[in-house]
Amino acid sequence: MPYAQVKGVKLYYEVHGEGDPVILICGLGSQLQSWATQVPIYSKHLKVVIFDNRGSGRSDKPEVRYSTSDMADDTAALMEELGIESAHIVGKSMGGMIAQWLAIKYPNKVQKLVLGCSSASRDEVGNEILRMGREIATKVGTKAVWLMSLYLGYNREYIEENLGTLKEILSSLPEDPEVLKGYIGQSYACEGHYTIDLLNKISSETLVILGETDLIASPKRSRVLAEQIPNSELKVFTGVGHGFWREKQEDVDNLVLDFLLSS
Repeated sequence: MPYAQVKGVKLYYEVHGEGDPVILICGLGSQLQSWATQVPIYSKHLKVVIFDNRGSGRSDKPEVRYSTSDMADDTAALMEELGIESAHIVGKSMGGMIAQWLAIKYPNKVQKLVLGCSSASRDEVGNEILRMGREIATKVGTKAVWLMSLYLGYNREYIEENLGTLKEILSSLPEDPEVLKGYIGQSYACEGHYTIDLLNKISSETLVILGETDLIASPKRSRVLAEQIPNSELKVFTGVGHGFWREKQEDVDNLVLDFLLSS
């Protein structure tokens, strides 16, 4: 299994396909499998790098409190370990927060940038959801958090149509102290994320994507990304929320690939 030792943390990663590199960065608590449906599509055109952030999956889950900026450092170090000088960067939710810091701190490493269902800061509603998630995870378990996220992130119709598959995914998730520790660490990192004053430093051509009814990441705050990043464009998907990448997968993947592959 491929691991890289970066910044004192062991990260699990996978590389698929050939061509210009694109790095896909996961959201809160998610493992690299969260990109499973994108990998076979994107890897037809690009070299796709996916990995478990610190605190999730098969990567280390350090005790120390960490930040989205720290995880951007992890990503930059992983790129160096893999001999990737620069790459397209795609991040969703927390992954979009990490991607912001990567573009701010390491501009030469970022070609095109895609920020999905993300924001430069959290509002009080979003932070209350994070706090509730930590309490549920601690008192009931992380599977209960994923169930909560399912109800907050997707339309009822989507859940009804995919309930069997979603229940299988939920049943396969582990419950152990390491998973809980990692989730809590990442949750605090999200709550502390703040890049508003630095967005004008992002020089990469940027695509910002949001779901019109997102309850987890404020659409209003997602729009700030497009307003403050100089060379950016905004795409809004109507009738969907935080989980638009699944509910509108074909449309979103086509949009992202067209953006990444255009000269």
